[in-house]
Amino acid sequence: MRVLLVGPPFFGLLYPLVPLAHGLRAAGHEVLVATCGAAVGHTERAGLLAADCAPGIDPDALYAEMERDRGNRRPPAPGERGAPPKGGGFSFFSEEMADRMVTLAEDWRPDLVVHTPLGVAGQLVAARIRVPSVLHAVGFGHTSAHVGMMNNVLAPAYARHGLDGPAPIAAWLDVTPPSMSVTAEPRRWFMRYVPYNGGGTLPEWLPGARKRPRVTVTLGTVRPVIDGVSPVRWVVDAARHTDAEFVLALGGGDLSGLGELPDNVRPVDWIPLGMLLAHSDAVVHHGGAGTTLTALDSGLPQIVLGEGADRPANAAAVRERGCGLVPGGPEDLTAGLVERLLTDGALRTAARDVAREMAATPSPGETVPRLLELARTHGESR
Repeated sequence: MRVLLVGPPFFGLLYPLVPLAHGLRAAGHEVLVATCGAAVGHTERAGLLAADCAPGIDPDALYAEMERDRGNRRPPAPGERGAPPKGGGFSFFSEEMADRMVTLAEDWRPDLVVHTPLGVAGQLVAARIRVPSVLHAVGFGHTSAHVGMMNNVLAPAYARHGLDGPAPIAAWLDVTPPSMSVTAEPRRWFMRYVPYNGGGTLPEWLPGARKRPRVTVTLGTVRPVIDGVSPVRWVVDAARHTDAEFVLALGGGDLSGLGELPDNVRPVDWIPLGMLLAHSDAVVHHGGAGTTLTALDSGLPQIVLGEGADRPANAAAVRERGCGLVPGGPEDLTAGLVERLLTDGALRTAARDVAREMAATPSPGETVPRLLELARTHGESR
């Protein structure tokens, strides 16, 4: 079986696809990852074959510019239509990738297309070559209505390729814990979320015995590009009054705006988050889908800032399950909040329950036979 995996060009959004890609490869199937920008290189470093479907563009720079423009734009006056966001950024560059991706698929002829909610160019490709479209969800913030909205941005591309609209989703892979799922798709398949954050070297200091709790602090891979590291300044201030070790895993961002760091704050460049959380006691993060799911998989209590994009939905899911805290406003960002994170036994119990629940769901490798059967059944019906 040949499987085309389609993801957005931001590697933090592409990473959740990698465990399934490895599961497919381990079962003997061919895998090709269609994306663009820096995600091409990250795909290669994951040991996978990549196709650059929008060569020559810099999605990181374009998206950062779009977000800055959005932040500086005045709100529409009453009765005035607000300027819509740029189509490329809004659909995470699906429009820019669509034509090359269709040509690629027509030549390579995959039996199945797997795409993320923000990689809807994959749904267009599935419709064009008439193979099943499988959606690989990545968090709590994406629904079928949201996917439909993304496809609406691609209306010109559907027209260019002689299509009335997207292919129906044949299966929806839900990697959220079943007790926290917000998806009611009729073709939903639960699949275990397996953290993948790239490779790395285990630092000598990380696995050693800890004399005090360790709190990991991260903003993921996208938010530092837009906002810098200022959203965690309050954590550094709280660290001055907390008997714990704080690890700032901020992707090598510029920390100068945080001032002089106290002795119990350790900045690191890049450590795979799953590895880091395996040797931590709690986590503070922005609320991105991959980070939230990795934190849930770790069984650690968490503080989720939850601002912008799908982050409020991810934060709400964590709060409602009782395994994390969500600040209500700047007044909540105190050392007291961190102290509660480290001492609230109910948070820790709920977090461990969720981790056990996730571990019990079918792995990506166990899901591969179902995908093979889906492709085979579809092929026989044509």
